[in-house]
Amino acid sequence: MLAIALRAILAAKGWPLLDSDEGTMGLMGMHIAFRGERPIFFYAQGYMGATEAYLAAIMFRLFGVSSFTLRLGLILIFALFLLGMYLLTSLLYNRKVALLTLALLALGSNPMLMRELIAVGGVPETWLAGTCLLLLTAWLALSSSADGSMRNHWPRLAAYFVWGGAAGFGLWSHMLILPFILVSGIVLLVFCWRELLSFAPLCLLLGLLIGSFPLIYYNLTAPPGKDTLFYAVHAMEAGDSPQLPLQVLLPMQLKGVLFISLPTVTGANPLCYGSVYTLPLLHMGNIHDVRCTLVHTVWPLGVILLWLFAFGLTLRTLWALRSQFVNKGWSVAERREAIRSSLHLALLISGALPVLLYMLSPNSAFYPVATSRYLTGCLVSTPALLAPLVSGSNVVKPLALRLTSRVTLALRLARLSVVLRRGVLIVVGLVFVLGVFSTFTGLLTPPAVDRHEDVYYTQVSTQHLDVPAVQALNRQEAALIRDLLQLGARHVYSDYWTCDRLIFQSKERIVCSVVQDTLAPGHNRYAPYSSIVKADPAAAYVFHAGSQPDTTFAQRMASSDEKFHTFKRYHRLALDGYAVYSINKI
Repeated sequence: MLAIALRAILAAKGWPLLDSDEGTMGLMGMHIAFRGERPIFFYAQGYMGATEAYLAAIMFRLFGVSSFTLRLGLILIFALFLLGMYLLTSLLYNRKVALLTLALLALGSNPMLMRELIAVGGVPETWLAGTCLLLLTAWLALSSSADGSMRNHWPRLAAYFVWGGAAGFGLWSHMLILPFILVSGIVLLVFCWRELLSFAPLCLLLGLLIGSFPLIYYNLTAPPGKDTLFYAVHAMEAGDSPQLPLQVLLPMQLKGVLFISLPTVTGANPLCYGSVYTLPLLHMGNIHDVRCTLVHTVWPLGVILLWLFAFGLTLRTLWALRSQFVNKGWSVAERREAIRSSLHLALLISGALPVLLYMLSPNSAFYPVATSRYLTGCLVSTPALLAPLVSGSNVVKPLALRLTSRVTLALRLARLSVVLRRGVLIVVGLVFVLGVFSTFTGLLTPPAVDRHEDVYYTQVSTQHLDVPAVQALNRQEAALIRDLLQLGARHVYSDYWTCDRLIFQSKERIVCSVVQDTLAPGHNRYAPYSSIVKADPAAAYVFHAGSQPDTTFAQRMASSDEKFHTFKRYHRLALDGYAVYSINKI
């Protein structure tokens, strides 16, 4: 309840900042709810399912259109994710680890909370589908028999069907689900392979086809060059980034992943915003450098060490069980322990695989803050990292006795491990509490590296704004919409990161068409908007004051070049931090 209430309060306060991508999702919800449209994917992006738009449509019909109702569907998905995590963790570990996992997931840093509440598709669905896959795999494996006899026949077939449906739904939502399908599928094959001869594969395949039907239908009807694989590869390639030689790019990718993206996605805070070029990683010159070193160097190294510790303990357990299996076979209890350890390993690998794949993408070098969302599947690995901290004494004490023949020293080492493990849990908890506190209050939040950065340009933004900062921007945006409507500027041209959020926040009372910095036509995700604006010869231009398109427009107005004579009809007005160019004198 705390987790849901916390996120509902943040959403009610208008946080996080709504950008044009989220505005697009809101517009999709409006079109579904009130126009009967049925999009399969995010507009003009054929690899990210429209689940959040359909949930938004339901909320819009029930409670009206707003950024708050747009995000209610995400809160519902997150609640189901927490339920699944509790069931999964209780099944694999114990209730203590499950409650601790929920307590930490209920909190979080600014970037973590933002990713849970921003409706841009893919991430919450991946959490839910990934957790569902692992939970069903755990139940199927733990309830299976060593001889392959299929007890609870119909419930097991239903579980296979739902497993396939979850995998298909995840694939439609985002390709981030692939690591979860891989690891959970391997565990099923290892421990339930005898059920391949039953109706289980057929049920799984049927569920997969139903869950992924929108994905299959789209790709069967998509024109050449517009299929899902094309869009997914294009997103990972970061085609607009500089082309650098491998010996230059690789160190940037490693630095971006390990010291920026990993702290961002695992809850380190307060972050020192910047790029791979400017971030101090091992500097101790002043208090700012010390804090940046702790957050961006010590924290990710700690996460990696904790992962390695959990990974090593799991391999040790599996190796011992393997020896027992080779020598005399497994008892029922040993087989269940092998299944639990295998699933523990699956959780760890499902968190590590996205990191390794992301490291190969140029995004990790050039946009490590904004594209850290590709690592958010790591959140599902939380219980696998916490379990050794909660119950590590079961392993540490026997290990200490092996390392030394002195019982007293071994007991001291065991006690020291308890202190260290509890200390780590306390530090992590305090950091997460600090993250919530700073998000709400704006205190302890570092200033942006570039104060002139367009915070709405979220694909390259290096900062996450707190509630007071976002509310100030929301008031500015509301004033702009109100003033544009009063001026009669209902059809406008603007940049990509302004257009769809203006359309959504104005509930389509303002229609906008995208132009580039050169004022050439830009990327419009919904073509009818562009047609509406183009048909209006008196359409205005709206840009952030001082931005590149504002400068370009002003230069063309002042130019004596005959090809720019049409720009002299416009008049410029400074309005709510924006430059508004209108043919009619304001």
